[in-house]
Amino acid sequence: MALDALLFDLDGTLLETEEGILACFRQTFEALGLPQKPDLELRRYIGPPLQAAWNELVGAERAEEAIALYRDCYETFGKLRARPYDGIPEALAQLSTTHRLFVATSKRHPFALEMVEHFGLARYFSGVYGLRPEKLDEDKTALIARVLHDQRLSPRQAVMIGDRKYDLIGAQANRVGTVGVLWGYGSQAELEAHHPMALCRRPHDLPGLIAKMPPRV
Repeated sequence: MALDALLFDLDGTLLETEEGILACFRQTFEALGLPQKPDLELRRYIGPPLQAAWNELVGAERAEEAIALYRDCYETFGKLRARPYDGIPEALAQLSTTHRLFVATSKRHPFALEMVEHFGLARYFSGVYGLRPEKLDEDKTALIARVLHDQRLSPRQAVMIGDRKYDLIGAQANRVGTVGVLWGYGSQAELEAHHPMALCRRPHDLPGLIAKMPPRV
């Protein structure tokens, strides 16, 4: 079956969002009266669902308080402290002529939509999927399933493109194809452990890689 839809993660795949996210991590630790953690340690929490990240960072008993503080910070000034990765606009422009493109992110939907529009990427996408207010605990598996359902896509018609294991796990649970990208926040070892169909080293290489992917049967 021919490939129709490409699903893109946001943080670490389309946008380099580290500056805003780490600033809000630091502000949240300060507000909670907790010691700061090194940026290198915090980088590995860019991408996982917030609940899992903050459970690990501050413990389950303070996670909800931390998430509320973090989200307030991120909405106020963190979300636009980002930029598209070099080569992403050009890759999207090329891919959008042959495929339908969707954002599938664990960010809240209003944040994701604003960011895609602010950085001039919205023109390339047929839809932006993020967390809804009534379902903020939705994981990547359920999010991808929602895209497939809404767009009437067979799993064989779609590929998920992302930089973290959560993207691959969610896609594989839905029998969707996977491409891991190496310019984001996940390591090559993390991605290879979950057996993506392909790895991509640079945004510029993505259109050629997608063009060479065989139809899935």
